[in-house]
Amino acid sequence: MAGVLARRDRALNPEETEALLREHLGEQVLGSVVEFGTFTCKLAPEGWVEAARLARDEPQLAYDLFDSLFGVDAREEGFDVVAVLYSTSTGNRLVLRTRVPGGRDAPRLASITEIYRGADWMERETYDMFGVVFDGHPGLEPRILTVENFEGWPLRKDFHLASRAAKPWPGVKEPAELDEDGNVIERVPEIGDAPGPYELDKAMAAQAKAVIEQERVEREERERKAAERAAKAAERQARKEAKARAAAEAAAAKAAAAEADADQQPASSDEEDGA
Repeated sequence: MAGVLARRDRALNPEETEALLREHLGEQVLGSVVEFGTFTCKLAPEGWVEAARLARDEPQLAYDLFDSLFGVDAREEGFDVVAVLYSTSTGNRLVLRTRVPGGRDAPRLASITEIYRGADWMERETYDMFGVVFDGHPGLEPRILTVENFEGWPLRKDFHLASRAAKPWPGVKEPAELDEDGNVIERVPEIGDAPGPYELDKAMAAQAKAVIEQERVEREERERKAAERAAKAAERQARKEAKARAAAEAAAAKAAAAEADADQQPASSDEEDGA
């Protein structure tokens, strides 16, 4: 364990890794991308096996741990196969991805099981789910995730799932309740009633009824308080309007009285001298 991540400070970054792969594989390296902190190298199918071998054996890479392998449905473009590798000495993770030759009708790709034995089972899974044949694999059949006579490839996007027949809920049927004479008692279900003659069902029904009753009481209380507030607001508004009317009537009466007093004033002294 002392050697684990011992070369972490000398691990290649994505640009250096791609340059090293291109140095050995040339035009078989089609491109690369870094997503979610992981470097993915896109390869031509002719360079698939050699890239895996180089990733394992090149000391500067040292991807000694096979992580996973799976298929990707690229629809009309066919299928991709993705392999994830890990280096226990540098802590780097490398993703190799290639487009499988043969399209959707006859996808075939070289197996990398002779390089990474861990790819054995996952190439079988990819064959089982997508129908990708791995040339050189020690044995893709029998199928491991489906029955041997299963038709089709379940993870293909054009695979149609078989419809399942609709079935009623598989609960226990409630036995009929009889009266003393053996006649069936017909009961109309109420809110909160639960099926089944069980004590738990009765307790749950009682609890549901209690909750409904509590909600009804609270709702009525809210409505009562709202009605009281509305009545008080209406009463305040009526008093305000009455007060305004009284003030207006008082002002009108005062104005009328002032006008009457003005009409009853005696004639001026000038008018008396002229007379």
